[in-house]
Amino acid sequence: MNQGQRFSLLYLDRSEPVRDSQRFRNRLDAFYWDKLAKEHKKDIQNILKKEAGIEIPYLQNFGFNLSDVFKKNELRDVLDTITLIYQCLIEKRWPSVAEEWKGFVERCLREENVGYQLDRKCGVHYFVDEEFERNRFSTLIALNDPELLGVKAAYEDAYRHLDDTPADTKAAARSIFESIEILVKQLVKTNNLNKWVLDNTLKEMALDTLANDDTERNVISGMFEGMGLWVNGMHNYRHGQPEHQPVEPSEELAVYMLSSGSSFLRLLLEIRKKI
Repeated sequence: MNQGQRFSLLYLDRSEPVRDSQRFRNRLDAFYWDKLAKEHKKDIQNILKKEAGIEIPYLQNFGFNLSDVFKKNELRDVLDTITLIYQCLIEKRWPSVAEEWKGFVERCLREENVGYQLDRKCGVHYFVDEEFERNRFSTLIALNDPELLGVKAAYEDAYRHLDDTPADTKAAARSIFESIEILVKQLVKTNNLNKWVLDNTLKEMALDTLANDDTERNVISGMFEGMGLWVNGMHNYRHGQPEHQPVEPSEELAVYMLSSGSSFLRLLLEIRKKI
């Protein structure tokens, strides 16, 4: 039994992360007044205005009111403020307070089920789910090879574009495709990645290096047929389109593209290791 846990953490539905939360905003505001306002108020106000152009309301007989930024401003200001407060504290040589702030924000994101995560310097990024992040991390580990720098750079670009605000889903799709295409060009002689290359060269290479029996041959053949269709589908976002308005994949589709592309990439890396 989880003794001492808050009811909401134990029993409320936490299946789908939210993009914004008033409770999350309220908690950031409470930490600011409890831990930061007395010593760091002026420095924080200055960095918010200078670096993000955030307008802080001024109240007569009270002064600048940062609570409105946390509680009422658009979401981009709140997320920028998280990072800028950390940077301000580091710049003013208060690293322990900076890490306390970062730890508190991470806990609030987790407890309030808000769909973002922090990097080691308190930058805010989209958080999709645990499996998506594991997929991303394990692929990056597999790309730690000096001969794969181009593949890794394009792969990291794909996730960086998805992390942008707003997400550049078309650029993310193009970058994940490019990372796979670069690796394919290291494996076989081809000018570009297409279904023909998969069907006529890479599939046979995979069968020769990875298949141990007839069942595995059938499975690998089916996987490469699916990959060929994936490649054909991705070309819709890689080339110019006739519509007046740019056509971009939804965030949900972009997440699938990056997840499936990561798995495809790791399979090709296994072939590379074998040969």
